[in-house]
Amino acid sequence: MHEDLVLRCTLRGSQKRQRYSNTGRRLFADPIAVGDQVIFTQIDQEEGVIEEILPRETKFSRQYAGKHESIEQIIVANASQVVVVVSTHMPPLNYRTLDRFLILAEAGEMSATICVNKMDLVNTEEKEELISTFNTYENLGYPVVYTSINSAESIENFRNVIKDKFSVIVGASGVGKSSLLNSIQPNLELRTGEVGEKTRKGKHTTTLVELFSLNIGGEVADTPGIREVGLWGVDTDNLEYYFPEMEPLIGSCKYKDCAHIKETDCAMQEAVEKGNIHPERYNSYIVLKTGNIGEY
Repeated sequence: MHEDLVLRCTLRGSQKRQRYSNTGRRLFADPIAVGDQVIFTQIDQEEGVIEEILPRETKFSRQYAGKHESIEQIIVANASQVVVVVSTHMPPLNYRTLDRFLILAEAGEMSATICVNKMDLVNTEEKEELISTFNTYENLGYPVVYTSINSAESIENFRNVIKDKFSVIVGASGVGKSSLLNSIQPNLELRTGEVGEKTRKGKHTTTLVELFSLNIGGEVADTPGIREVGLWGVDTDNLEYYFPEMEPLIGSCKYKDCAHIKETDCAMQEAVEKGNIHPERYNSYIVLKTGNIGEY
């Protein structure tokens, strides 16, 4: 079959029914996601029907946002890495949400890279402070790349991150995801938007997940700015296992059921005091452990 064939496909009824449990409870926001590999039947030159969704190797999911029941929203399937884009300013850097993205990447069995964008908006002192903080993430095994669309060298570094890989790009509205991708490959012509001066939040210029092939090799899924990052597929009772700096200390506290928040003789809290766990990371743990929903 010709590789450039494009068909508008619908799901076979048996696949639609997999959206619900035996009791009729909704399981997914949508049973199929960008990146899924499928078996389909071609009906004509424009139409087709999806017969089967093949097992996923990886997935990037969150809890479906809104007032619906607790269901899974699979944003991208079968990607090899998540690139979390944050900005230095406009909108301000949110470490709580960054850590949520990193946890979701691990839960979906994907590697994660952090891209700190808009480095042209910080002065020397702010830059040094940022690099010092993100050295913590690099020491935990998360590669960090610093970018600005006004710096050709930084764009080249970003290009090397996504070259020959299937990447999903995530982050808040306004952090510059689409602008970075346009800098890599201008013919993508992705819409970009300004960040509001009053709200300091970006406008949603990307309204759905879009998959693009790259001239440098690989594919990239550009996602809408995500305001709510509800955890999915994460054992929040054992949240410390998703924090690489905490995992070696598991079992070292005085109390076996230690929540690592207010208890005495807590190895995690002592590690924070000694500087072995960064305060920003520990604060993220507390917010997630206490069940607060993180928003930009």
